[in-house]
This record gives sequence, structure tokens and C-alpha cells, in this order.
Amino acid sequence: MTFNAAATYLPPVDENRELIASLLASTVSHSAKARDGLVAVHYRARPSADPGYLITRSYVGLALFTPDLELIYRLPEPVVAPAENKEGADYLGVEDPRITRVGDKFVMVYCGSGLDEVGAWRGALCTAESKDLVHWTKHGPIDLRFAKGSANGKFDNSYFDNLGTTTGTVRHVNNKDGAIFSHAASGWHYLLHRPMTGNISKWAIHLARSRSLRGEWKDLGPIARAKPHAAYADAWLGCGAVPLDLGDGRFLEIYHSGHRAADGSRLYTLGALLLNLNHVDPTAPDATVEARLDHFMIPETRWEIEGPYADSVGNVLFTCGAFERDGDINILYGGGDTFVMAAKIAKADLLAALLPVKPGVMV
Repeated sequence: MTFNAAATYLPPVDENRELIASLLASTVSHSAKARDGLVAVHYRARPSADPGYLITRSYVGLALFTPDLELIYRLPEPVVAPAENKEGADYLGVEDPRITRVGDKFVMVYCGSGLDEVGAWRGALCTAESKDLVHWTKHGPIDLRFAKGSANGKFDNSYFDNLGTTTGTVRHVNNKDGAIFSHAASGWHYLLHRPMTGNISKWAIHLARSRSLRGEWKDLGPIARAKPHAAYADAWLGCGAVPLDLGDGRFLEIYHSGHRAADGSRLYTLGALLLNLNHVDPTAPDATVEARLDHFMIPETRWEIEGPYADSVGNVLFTCGAFERDGDINILYGGGDTFVMAAKIAKADLLAALLPVKPGVMV
């Protein structure tokens, strides 16, 4: 299965020519197809069986496409693999990569699936860096701190109650859906993430910041929560694609909404947030959200609705990457936890459909 793919668009400009040539060097003379640039797609791959492990492990593969998403070449081996030792944070898998270009390097944030002290599943946001999108250096779990009482009382202190901690900071909470913004603002780097403690319907998109890409990162609290769905018992939000830079500190975030019914069936849809880093307030992080649109993409085709394998989840759209080209937003997403798929929407139409959010109201 291949799904949940990051997307890095390399337009045909001088700063990308050497990188594009390097990526195409191992292909069979397809350089003419890349005259309009190249899209590097880092996808999550999972074998049909992986005996001997707690879960079926995931790897990250790489395929090269034209900007119109015509396949040029798919590398035969993974570019990021799970750790070989049980103590590794990603021993059970390298999941859901999201890749941000920061200066002259690429930073991948992924969920490392591992084992805790008693052999149960543990999820940690991990990073890896690369200069060429092929060779990656892992840096392990990020140093992310959660502070009790942050966000002016809006912080969900059940994090600390669940962990038996009442003071200070907590360095590990099971976490997924991490993505770094491409530009720093006022000397701060920003990160979207989705902690996993408490009732699943409390899971929300959080904002964290750091003076350095290596951390430490400090969680500022939630910026957006899920709205209830009449047909489902639980609802939650998570970061999707790496936020797309709109200029002047504003970013477009394509996120996912998750829903779970009483019988365990699920629904994942895609929505959009308009974020403004000029409005970051550590005491009210949700002030970063200017506008929101829920469910602008829903499962419709058989590849999205059906989950054909034992590890698949049907009725799912899940994005880890998007890019802008010629006035369109191109979204790569996992369909049914099984396929890498793509959709395109006019940027102007999507921005026009976003609904302004009332200041001071958690969305």
C-alpha cells in the first residue's frame, strides 16, 4: 500500500536546476519531461504482511513526477526506513512524512512509531533532514514541551492529569501530524502538531514555536477543534499538508477532520484554515486562525471509500502534501489508507470560500 504522501514542487528556476538534474540522474533520459519543473512525492509505504512486529511497519518511498503529476521515475528502495533496534523511536515505522523547504535544506517531520517501556505502542514526532530529497539524516524525536496552564487557561490540563504530572513541563505526549512552516516569523519557527491524550474528541490542531529547528519547541495550545458530526460519536482535527505560504505572514493549511461512529467505522474529510503568524499570541493561540472551511473534500470514489486490505481504513481522505502552481492548489492525499491520489482546486475559489472566524472564539 502507498498512501499519505508529502509533495515538494521544484519549479524550473536557477536555484533548483542542480537539484532537479541530480534527481533525474538515475532515470532513463526523462529530462525533457521535467522542463516545467519536478514534483518529489515522498509516500508512506506498507507491505501486505510484516510478521514479528506489533504493527505492520511503514517506510518512506520516493517517486518523481512532472508538475502535471505524470510519473517519471519511482526509486526502487525506501529513502527512510524504521530503526533496526527496539529502542529506536521509529522501530515500528516511519509514518506520514511532511516535508518543508527551509533555506537550503529540506526538513521532514514524521510520526515515529515505537515501543514504550512496557512494550506498548508509542508515537513521537521525529525529524530528518536532507539536501537532495534522497539521502536523509534522522535527528530523532523533537524536543517538544507542554506547559501546565499555558494558553491563558485554554490549555487542556487533562494532559497532565493523564500523565500523573501536576507541575512543570512534560516532554513526551503521544503525537502525530506535525508540519513546520517554511518561514520564521519574528525569529520564531512554528510547528503544527496534534497531541493524542484524553478523549479522542479533544484532539485538536496545536501550534508550537522554537528559536531553532532543532528545538526545544514549546506548545502554545490548540488553535482549532473539530465540530460535531451528527452521524458520528467522536470528531477530531489534525494537521494535513505543510502550510502553503500566501505572503505577508499568512498561510493556507489543508487539514483533515476525523470522525468515528459507535460501530468503529470512520470518516476522514479535508478542510482548510487561513492562518496569520502576525497574530500569534501565546496566551490565545487560536487568534492565529482568520478563516476556516470544513469538509470541502469528502470521500466519493471507490478508492477513497473502500479499504481493500486488512490494514486499510475505508472512507478516508488524508493529506500530507500540497503545492501551488499556475493559480491552482494541488493536493496529494491517501485514499482509503491504500492509494496515493491527487486533486486540484483553484486557489482563488478556495480562499473565497473560507469563512471568517470571529476573534476570540475557538474554532
